Amino acid sequence: MNNIQVYAIADNIISPLGSTSETHYEMLLNGQSAIKRHLPIPSFADPFYAAMFDDSQLTQLWQMCGKKGDFTDFEKLAILSIEHAVNQNCIKVNSKDTLFILATTKGNIAYLAPELTGKIVPDRLHLWRSAQIICDFFDNPNPPVVISNACISGVVALIMGQRLLRAGRYKQIVVCGADQVSPFVLSGFHALKALSSEPCQPYDEMHCGLNLGEGTATVILSTKKPGENAIELLQGATSNDANHISGPSRTGEGLYQALKRAMKGIDSRQLAFINTHGTGTVFNDNMEAVALMRASLQQTPVSSLKGYFGHTLGAAGVIESVILMHALRRQLLPATYGFHILGTPNPITIFSENHAVTGCYALKCASGFGGCNATLGFLIHS
Repeated sequence: MNNIQVYAIADNIISPLGSTSETHYEMLLNGQSAIKRHLPIPSFADPFYAAMFDDSQLTQLWQMCGKKGDFTDFEKLAILSIEHAVNQNCIKVNSKDTLFILATTKGNIAYLAPELTGKIVPDRLHLWRSAQIICDFFDNPNPPVVISNACISGVVALIMGQRLLRAGRYKQIVVCGADQVSPFVLSGFHALKALSSEPCQPYDEMHCGLNLGEGTATVILSTKKPGENAIELLQGATSNDANHISGPSRTGEGLYQALKRAMKGIDSRQLAFINTHGTGTVFNDNMEAVALMRASLQQTPVSSLKGYFGHTLGAAGVIESVILMHALRRQLLPATYGFHILGTPNPITIFSENHAVTGCYALKCASGFGGCNATLGFLIHS
């Protein structure tokens, strides 16, 4: 069972920057960020910086695809991304051999806002219900799986998909991560004093908080090798440092443990780069720097994508893994947007410009509230 190899055979990203993975990767190389200043919205009285869709952007995407049905914007995002990915590989989404996994932290929670009360049937607020609606759209016969484990949800969903394929349970798995910016989410991070009053600056000496973002991404996994430049998903690991409900361990213990387990079988000399969580908050950035030092990875190139997409919560791990795969194929790492001068007490190798890398391996890391951590390895077959 453990010898079964799992590959990413198709992928997609939809965010305020665009609707294809290739477009996103090129825009990142060109230094284009989706983060903008937004005026106050209902139930949130302060201006804020975030990466959000324009009012007409999602509507136009939905109309262009010609789909019909009574779906929320959250459900439309997931459906559109899944369809884009499916069209690349033409898998049988309605087969019992295909499983859907949805990674999200909040789903339709925007409908808790007073001005939207009664706009949807109450059970649509439940994540399982949204996942089933999305699954039913594609006529898939299997009950979908929902992963909602704070900000590591997307990485955990990919790890679970890989493990189910290795166990021979399915032939292909559709992993989709999606989340939206809402007054509920904004208010929560504002109460924690985690939001930055300016565009975020991961790992920079001026880092002082995060920006939220919204978007969706899909990765289709299979045991069938797709051809040249195939990306294989390697060992994945999760951990919990049990430190605090929202604050990470100052010693980086949880992430260190996840890194150590995910690195098994990987030659660190062939590790091209690590895509970290990199939110731009002092606690997160400093913790990751400590964990990387403890894992002897401080010389390995590191990147954060939060300066482009904002923090997309449950979607982040999938969105950022897609960019990781494109960067691994091209051996070119997009700059960490917003970074200028290192501001972590422990040194890490990070770049303010696009950087050529060498190596066939890459790691994706994520950390979240409650002390949860996840790391997943990737290998390119040239």
